[in-house]
Amino acid sequence: MSASRNFARVAGALALAFAATAFAMEPAVLRLPAPGSYALHPIQRMPVASLLDAQGRRTPLSAYTRKAVTALGFFYSRCADPLGCPVAWSTFEETRKQAETDPLLKGRLRLVFVSLDPARDTPSVMRMLEAQERGGDVPWVFLTGASEAEMTPLLAAMGQDIAYETDRAGKRAGAINHMLKVFLIDPEGWVREIYSTAFLTPEGLLNDLRTLAMEYPDASNSVAVK
Repeated sequence: MSASRNFARVAGALALAFAATAFAMEPAVLRLPAPGSYALHPIQRMPVASLLDAQGRRTPLSAYTRKAVTALGFFYSRCADPLGCPVAWSTFEETRKQAETDPLLKGRLRLVFVSLDPARDTPSVMRMLEAQERGGDVPWVFLTGASEAEMTPLLAAMGQDIAYETDRAGKRAGAINHMLKVFLIDPEGWVREIYSTAFLTPEGLLNDLRTLAMEYPDASNSVAVK
């Protein structure tokens, strides 16, 4: 089996694993306030950062965190923690599915995944993952860094702590320990909510996304801002 075919098989299995492992426990029924009936206050400005898109081109992070209502999550493609990246992946898939039929969101919402593992999650890996989620009126963008060193300031500014597991010889193993965080970003580049595993659900995220979409009726996901 060629390397490309083998990776395609692994990438496909990975996506299925992400979808299958999340929400293994039945979620509690929450009574959410009506969208637009509450305020989402600014928390912090999105930091300035330069990343690589799925084509390997340098791109400012702001190109994918402005003009649209954006949900951004940090992940890495080899993550197997059922309380980690798979939760974000499954949440984004369900959110996107529902947003595609929601006139309030389908032209205003953008989803972004940024890799924590640029050494392994190269642009070619991001391109394969992005291709699996292509289509529809809600884009899902996959970005990575040029190096771990370049990612450090961004992660620090976002409060995204990570730690690399090592083997007995002190060499880095495959796993990256990190707390799952998803950031809700308004079209002006302000973080308006931060979700952890305990509070990240499609229902809650959609409610907040609709609240921001009502606040920004001119938001558009049609063009990335360069």
